[in-house]
Amino acid sequence: MIPEIKEWRVVIFLLVLSCKLEWIVDGQPQPQVPCFFIFGDSLSDSGNNNDLETAARANYKPYGIDYPDGPTGRFTNGKTIMDVVAEHLGFDHHIPPFRTASGDIILKGVNYASGSAGIFEETGTHLALYGLGARKFMLSGLGKIGCTPYGIITFGAGKVCAEEMNEGSRLFNLEVVDLVDKLNKELPDAKFIFLNNTSIGNGDPFKIGFTNFAAGCCKVREDGQCNPNEEPCINRKEFVFWDHFHPTEVTNILTASRTYTAFDPTDCYPTDVRQLALLQLSSAKV
Repeated sequence: MIPEIKEWRVVIFLLVLSCKLEWIVDGQPQPQVPCFFIFGDSLSDSGNNNDLETAARANYKPYGIDYPDGPTGRFTNGKTIMDVVAEHLGFDHHIPPFRTASGDIILKGVNYASGSAGIFEETGTHLALYGLGARKFMLSGLGKIGCTPYGIITFGAGKVCAEEMNEGSRLFNLEVVDLVDKLNKELPDAKFIFLNNTSIGNGDPFKIGFTNFAAGCCKVREDGQCNPNEEPCINRKEFVFWDHFHPTEVTNILTASRTYTAFDPTDCYPTDVRQLALLQLSSAKV
């Protein structure tokens, strides 16, 4: 079972590396950044848990029902947020999981995200990545976890969002913003930005075509993940959530689009991913 505490403690660390590499253009359009490395939890996992002895796996149907390669270990019906961000950045492939990454493709990025990952002391060593040459970082905050099907069913009597959980998300996000300010001040040759999933999730879901935000599209087992091999809902584009924790592909696309190009000034801080990618920084010294 996915522990309740995970929903309070998980944060996704993402980064774009300013690599000391010269790419041969050869007449072909190149990504806006030379490489893209991902660290996070099940919202970004693309298959790293497939061979682990854990219940936090998604390499079975109906997960991946709308993804070209089927069930790959992504905790959704199709693309993750990071898959779509990679597309916006101009990559011609989704960043491969560490479990299967090999050859020259790893020079363009690896996805280290793992379902059910949490914050521990060793996670703080992400600053070591700065020492290895990382210069552009995206730190993702928490969304309204009290408005997930899990939050609504468990703490909202199945009817309303659990505002106590949402308040926890808000307080956590304020701390991440403070951290972004601190790191930008202490490391002036790098750039850290905050992705405000709470802001991105605001608004009336019905106005943009959703008809269901209080339940998942798939039938779930006790831990909130999809029952294996059961048919999910047909109208997947009308559901905000895929299971009791993870968004549908259409939600991920909307979130990634506002992450890349902020729709509202509060979506990203102090800048969005598009501007971060275009930002000229001093060369990494490794």
